[in-house]
Amino acid sequence: MTSSGELPQAAARVVGIVRGREIDARAVLELEDDALVIRWTRAAPWRLALEGLDGVSQRASQTTLYLSTGDVLELNGDDGLRILGSQLLDRACAMPEVTRGLRALGSLRGTPGSAHDAWFAPLLSARRAVDGVSDPLRQLALMDATQLAEAMVKVIAALAAVRAPTDVPHQRAIEAVLEEHAEPLFAAIARMALAADVLHGSALDTRLSDWRRWVRSVREVFAAADESWESAAAEL
Repeated sequence: MTSSGELPQAAARVVGIVRGREIDARAVLELEDDALVIRWTRAAPWRLALEGLDGVSQRASQTTLYLSTGDVLELNGDDGLRILGSQLLDRACAMPEVTRGLRALGSLRGTPGSAHDAWFAPLLSARRAVDGVSDPLRQLALMDATQLAEAMVKVIAALAAVRAPTDVPHQRAIEAVLEEHAEPLFAAIARMALAADVLHGSALDTRLSDWRRWVRSVREVFAAADESWESAAAEL
């Protein structure tokens, strides 16, 4: 398929219609970090960004690409094509960075300390669990919205207990205030659960677009946790 140090490649017959143009030609497929390059024998190469794929389906000797334009390309080849298709899916569904740009997480502005660490621990633990996992359904299981919500409820109760260890009514009052500050976070987790439901039931032709929608919801959860902590920290 490819020699060491080279980009993954495979030969294939490409059949389909793209923007009204009928295609039936041989080509060499080359997989870059963020794109699939189709190098034609008698035409300039095409570069299909992985972000522009709505879905991919694979059979023994055929890989079908569903483009975000609504077009479909059928790639027919040998075992090298199957391997390339698997590598394409791995790269297309690699979990991206979701904490970049957060103000409170990992900064002095975020009032670092044990309470800060406890607040973000469930999210960071889930993010670490999906590191290196490229199967979308496995990612959903490892970053489960219901479990995250339950973990944050426990974190809030634990923080309130530390703040008022011998005064149960005071604990309950602190919990209520922290839960109020965390309302944007719980709302974001609820939206993440809805995106996860869509992804879990998606067909192969929309799997990648549904996965990207879920990833956006994960980013929103982290952003909401960051925002909620900035207001909740004042109570602790």
